[in-house]
Amino acid sequence: MTTINGYLVADEAHWRIPAYAQDMLWMQQNDHAARVSGPRGAFALDVPGEGHAAMVVAWGTAGGPPLTIWHRPDTQAPFVVGWQGTVGVGGFVERLHVFETRGLELVIAEVNGGLLPPDTRALPTLAQMQTAPFSRREQSEQPLAHDFTYTFIAMADSAHAEYLHHAMVSELAVDCWATLAPQAGDWHTLVGLPLLLNTITLLAGYPARYSSA
Repeated sequence: MTTINGYLVADEAHWRIPAYAQDMLWMQQNDHAARVSGPRGAFALDVPGEGHAAMVVAWGTAGGPPLTIWHRPDTQAPFVVGWQGTVGVGGFVERLHVFETRGLELVIAEVNGGLLPPDTRALPTLAQMQTAPFSRREQSEQPLAHDFTYTFIAMADSAHAEYLHHAMVSELAVDCWATLAPQAGDWHTLVGLPLLLNTITLLAGYPARYSSA
C-alpha cells in the first residue's frame, strides 16, 4: 500500500475551504477514499500500488459527485492539489427551482451530468491559438461521468438564469463553470451543494443525451 499525503489548497492561496464544506469533501482514487479536513483540506489516502491513477475530490460521501480531478506527480513530497473551489460540469438541466429568500430572487438548477476534463475551457487562450488552428474536439469535452446531480445557483434576473431555462426547454447540453459558495451568505442552508454559477455554455449538436462512454 501507498499512503498519499497532501492538501487540496496551496498554502500561499488566498482561498480557503469554507467551514460548512470541510466535513463534506473526500479524496478518492478508484474504490479508495479518505475524508479531508481543515481549511486547506489535509488528507492521507491509502491506495494499492504506486497510487498514480487519477484522483478526484468527491462531495458529501465517498463515491459522491466529483468536483475536480488530478494525477499525482511522481514525487514523494506531499501532494498539493492547488484547488480554489472551482467546478466544471457538463450535462443537461433537469429541474429549475425559482424562489425568493432574504430579499433575493434566485434560480437553482439541477444539472444531471458529470465532471468536465480539467483542461476544458469555455474559450480558447492565446497560447492555444498559437499551437494550432482552434477547433472543438467534442469527445474530449464530454463529461467524465454522466450519473451525478449538481446544483447551480444564479440570480433569477440574470442572463445565467435565462439561458438555463432555455437549455432545459430546448434540451440543449450545457457546460457550467462555478465556484463553491463562501461561508458568508449561508448558501449551504439553501441547497446541499451550493455552486455559484460563473459561466454557462450551451452546446448544439446533442439531440438527446451525451452518449454513454
